[in-house]
Amino acid sequence: MPTLRRDRGNGWWARAIVDGRQVACRMFPPGRKGGPEWRAAKEWEEKTAEEHKRDAPPTPTALERLLGWGEAYLAHAERTMKRQTKTEKETVMREFFAFCREEGIQRLEAVTKPKVYAFLSQLADSKSPNRANVYRKNLLSAWNWGIGYVEGFPSSPWVIESIAPFPVEAGERYVPPEEDVIKVLKKANGQDLVMLLTYYFTGGRRSELFRLSWERDVKLDAGRIRLTDYKGKNGKKRVRWYTMHPELIKAFAWWWDARPCKVDNVFMQVHCATHMGQPFTQRRHLMANLCKKAEVKPFGFHGLRHKSAAITFEAGGIAAAQLLMGHERATTTDRYVKSAGLYSDQSVILDALGGSGIGSAIAELLEKGMPLEGSAQEAFCTQGHVHNIIQ
Repeated sequence: MPTLRRDRGNGWWARAIVDGRQVACRMFPPGRKGGPEWRAAKEWEEKTAEEHKRDAPPTPTALERLLGWGEAYLAHAERTMKRQTKTEKETVMREFFAFCREEGIQRLEAVTKPKVYAFLSQLADSKSPNRANVYRKNLLSAWNWGIGYVEGFPSSPWVIESIAPFPVEAGERYVPPEEDVIKVLKKANGQDLVMLLTYYFTGGRRSELFRLSWERDVKLDAGRIRLTDYKGKNGKKRVRWYTMHPELIKAFAWWWDARPCKVDNVFMQVHCATHMGQPFTQRRHLMANLCKKAEVKPFGFHGLRHKSAAITFEAGGIAAAQLLMGHERATTTDRYVKSAGLYSDQSVILDALGGSGIGSAIAELLEKGMPLEGSAQEAFCTQGHVHNIIQ
């Protein structure tokens, strides 16, 4: 409604109000209330407010804000996380929002600790406590991301963080004996042997070795190797450099010369012409076949990681094992080694791994197990997807 402004010569002050907020104002000439000047001011107010409502973006509803959080977080996962992690988060968010629909939850403020606990309890009962803990971890990451990046998001992480993980009866991790590891290494040759030695001397994870780059991650002259994971908070990238054991340097130098394709990725597919030189995405049968040939109890790549951690821990304590495995917290390492210790530098890792029975056998293995396997396959390296970026 226009306002008479005696301080402005008895003119009519028109204001366009939308949702209790002034969006525009204008002065009209003086005149009597209800007269042409007053009516012109009133019509301007109504017309301007209506135009602003029509042009302004709609205010999201509570349900749109709830669903928008999930969609925005999954878009973040698509941009920043590897495919396996992204797929896991999609599964978690899809099942959580299905639960929200069943419970009639249509706004972020209705996502309470009792509701989240009910969702996780259903998972613990129908699947397993460990699976429920995986969902809890992913939901907490999504919630913390929402606090930082979604406008109007509830600011407290305690909704999910205060829910304690479900107790899990942990199965005993199998750590192969040294003699079994040596038997398996003796059955490997060429690139396979180099890869297994890299697992042993770095304690690396499968994905970390699969994405190794000669240019970015390996410094043979300096005897350094870099491993990268995405296990930081909210999938944050983490990088750690290791000093290479002399036998590992020797193995990498041999593979640099013997590799059939001069590509940047360290480890590559060599048994299929259409994928020659491409990095591995999986090696599902390698360890099973080697263990079968060696006639030992089966163990996988992670078994080598566990063995390296056990040897390092026995020599240098929990701190050395933690450094080898790339864990942020000693409590994580403690679940592997079941003990505690004092700080140690990387020389302890090299001395422990090189001085073990496995390390002593590796020098002989390098002499016998690395034929020049690449020469016969050089002709396959003309595939368009293999980039000869290393001369």
